Amino acid sequence: MQRAAKHVVFAASVLGLAAGCGGDDSSTSASGGSSSGGTTNGGALNGGSWNGGGPSGGSGGSTNGGSGGSANGGSGGTAVQTYPAQRVGIFYLGWHAFAADAMAQVPAAERFTIEDVIRTPSLGFGDVIAKHGLLGQAASFHYHAKPAPGFYCLYRARPGEPAYAEPNYAPDCPNISAVAKQHAEQLWSAGVDFVFMDITNFAAESPQADVLGVRPFEVLLEEWAALRKQGIFTPQIAAWMPARAVDPGQTPLYPKILAAYAKPEYADLLLTHQPTQSKVMFLVDATGSDTKPEYLADIQAAGILPVKMWGNLAGNVLDSGVAGWMQPCTAAGAFTTLVPPNQPCAQGYAKTTPLGAVLSVSASFQIGYASLPFQASGRLGGLTLKKQFETAFAAQPNYLMVNAWNEHIAQPQPNPHSASLGALRRSMGKGQPPSGDAGADWLWVDMYGGDGSRDLEPTSNDAGANYELLKSCLRVFKSGHTSCTSADQSQETCCQLGQGRLLVRSLRGKNDGGSMNTDHVLTLSELERDTLVQSGGFAEVCSPFYGPPGLCGGGTTVDGPFLVFADAGPKRVAFYRCLTGVDHFISTASNCEGTTTEGPLGFLSTEQTSDTPRPLRRCYHTTAQRHFHSLTGECPSLPGVNAELTLGYVR
Repeated sequence: MQRAAKHVVFAASVLGLAAGCGGDDSSTSASGGSSSGGTTNGGALNGGSWNGGGPSGGSGGSTNGGSGGSANGGSGGTAVQTYPAQRVGIFYLGWHAFAADAMAQVPAAERFTIEDVIRTPSLGFGDVIAKHGLLGQAASFHYHAKPAPGFYCLYRARPGEPAYAEPNYAPDCPNISAVAKQHAEQLWSAGVDFVFMDITNFAAESPQADVLGVRPFEVLLEEWAALRKQGIFTPQIAAWMPARAVDPGQTPLYPKILAAYAKPEYADLLLTHQPTQSKVMFLVDATGSDTKPEYLADIQAAGILPVKMWGNLAGNVLDSGVAGWMQPCTAAGAFTTLVPPNQPCAQGYAKTTPLGAVLSVSASFQIGYASLPFQASGRLGGLTLKKQFETAFAAQPNYLMVNAWNEHIAQPQPNPHSASLGALRRSMGKGQPPSGDAGADWLWVDMYGGDGSRDLEPTSNDAGANYELLKSCLRVFKSGHTSCTSADQSQETCCQLGQGRLLVRSLRGKNDGGSMNTDHVLTLSELERDTLVQSGGFAEVCSPFYGPPGLCGGGTTVDGPFLVFADAGPKRVAFYRCLTGVDHFISTASNCEGTTTEGPLGFLSTEQTSDTPRPLRRCYHTTAQRHFHSLTGECPSLPGVNAELTLGYVR
């Protein structure tokens, strides 16, 4: 029997989209030990010591911490953890209850993620949960990739408290203890010593705020406190939430979180800023003035150190002491989603927060819709995280904020772009959705499939590769190296940048009247682009909607710019710029199908994924005898235009 639907809210990204862009200094630390000592939670990058009976695992080593212990603890001991001078936190989400409940009701063979949809032309976004009548049940939350532990969640009702009635019903999540333990072990072993838990969308009390925000926060405290009693090391925990004014008749939510902070059993588990011995709470604040003064005073009166934080912050806001949870790379003083390996990322960071310098690193970042071209960086095979860590190595901040651990879910956003743009307005790779797809025009903000996600928790798609990259980057960071040494470059994946991606620019002969009947030229060279444009015979084809610095935006045609691999690799094929004498075209044949080869343009993917979601289609204008390309999956319906073939897939 189908239960009642939740209130479906197309929640804005934590960054908002109104304009197409934008939720310890020092510590007691033992002096090292052998790098080979310890076990999963004892040695590695975080350390600790033992009071009481102690484990049977012997002493461990730690890059920044004290002596290590056993991953599973011993008898009669209580873990007393020490923390490094530079704290490392990671974004942590507990909002999965509705989404996990919906997925549990989907037949096992049809439990698709957004990554599955991108990879499978016959699937549409509506095939994930909408076609099963579960869109409301899930509150529209969709999994973008499948976490390695499965579609888990962290909600359970308080003891003796009845379950909420629909539309806010959620059953107690299964396997909470196992998931919480696995997360604690993975994060602590990686070198993460606190999590900041996302409650950013909930300023007022409500059943939904309790199921998605408050209870998961309380449950994680309960579970990790229990692990510590067993002698298992865990990161500390902090809340990240709003303290803004609420509407008349509403009750602010922050006192519920203050009540959890006040419990003595969590005194050592809550994030503590060692110089002041204050508990830390992060507050949603995009400008530095979004917090209600009376609420702020209550938080401070509870002995808590409030730290204002948001993302995609301008330099003046960072300079005012607001921490940036996610900051894009920059070029020419502006945000950019292009991440070349040979240029600094140079993301901004706050140097004067109450915690000192706070800098964030992200596996991916977005400045608009992650599912539209050039509006998000994507992981780029790990390059985005590596380049953001380069900034962290050089800056050596007091607090490093990693983005992210276990987000995985997002709600689709209504499409604001004109229907006249057709497939160009749709999410990358889904320009031609299956007939009747309920989500044909949906866009996605915070993530887009696995490679458009910020998550570093192992998934069924990445087999833990991104988690291992995080561990590598944190080893270099905690070494204190301000850049990768020659030893780091040979030993650490984080310091092996590769050749990255190439930006393929598109130019079209002028005065085609929109009929695609003039010469089309693709180039890797800014100089050639400038020369052709200055000749007066060509115009640059712009990216739809947005162009990062150096690339024009606002394009309305299918033959725009794109990114390709710079180097060969598995499931990649080289492609070339060719010339018939009067017509440029592209081909994967090195002899350009018997014409003149002008040179290679890079490497295409032979499979469609969220890393390379856009099909590169070759089209031919039979009357004008001109080739051009399309990035929407089909060639435009114009007189004399035929589709030839799909050469591969691009970003």
